[in-house]
Amino acid sequence: MELRQLRAFVEIATLGHFGHAATRLHLTQPALTQRIQSLERELGLQLLERNAREVRLAPAGVVLLPHARRLVEAEDQALNDLKAYSSGIAGRLRLAYQSAGDVATAGSIIAEYRRRFPGVEIQTTSGSSGPNLQLVQNQSADAAFALLPSARPEGIAARTIRREEVVLAMRSDHHLAQHDPVPVKSLRGEPLGLPPAAANPDLIATLRRWLVKHTGAELNIVSEDPTDIAIETVAKPGTAALFVVRRYAAMQAANGLAYRSMSPAPLVELALAYRNDDASPALANLVILVEELALDESSVVPDDAELI
Repeated sequence: MELRQLRAFVEIATLGHFGHAATRLHLTQPALTQRIQSLERELGLQLLERNAREVRLAPAGVVLLPHARRLVEAEDQALNDLKAYSSGIAGRLRLAYQSAGDVATAGSIIAEYRRRFPGVEIQTTSGSSGPNLQLVQNQSADAAFALLPSARPEGIAARTIRREEVVLAMRSDHHLAQHDPVPVKSLRGEPLGLPPAAANPDLIATLRRWLVKHTGAELNIVSEDPTDIAIETVAKPGTAALFVVRRYAAMQAANGLAYRSMSPAPLVELALAYRNDDASPALANLVILVEELALDESSVVPDDAELI
């Protein structure tokens, strides 16, 4: 039995008329008759009794009809589900949030996504940018919110949400705090603190190269601790100046710390990252939404800044 034959049988049984069923199925009446005859030959049973005025179910047709209806309904449901998936209004989306910093921006984007696409199941996890990107690369997540350099990691595409400035955090009485902005070249030989490389390998390696280029010397890195720990262990005691994202720094209580821009100011990007070969319609709708909600920033980098 073929589903198209069963569908023809169900329509005739429901409407009681070959002509009306042919119209509903967008078939000619001879073509519809041929489908029923082929089905009856295959089963070796008469399914319909036809006279000049009406079409009625034969006894075998009475037995077949509920089964045929279930099969046709299952096909309809499958086609509807596939259509919903193809349009991105159903399916699954696995997201990695940042575990610290500005989670409100990602939260507002996903809240709007849930409102527009309630049929998409969203599974979430959180971590720092590096582990989040690794989840995307190994296909354990479909997309991640992450801080990125302008050169994307291999296999990763990204839609920028906004640019973020990297600044220095130090004690208010640190000798560099008297400058605003702090010339990057003055960091030569200074004790400095960076986040652990594993937190964001590509971005931190890019920042290191950028600093070496501008200072003309290898960096004097004395701390590679998470930012909140480094603030307590090296910034507040005055041991070193730390590199932090300004927007994230603004969320921390000052507690005797000073935050200073650098000249030139290094800029990184907060972005939605995803695999460049991922054809998921649900993901495509998220990327479109990010494009809609992202800040409308000029592509021109200010003279006193550099996109690293």
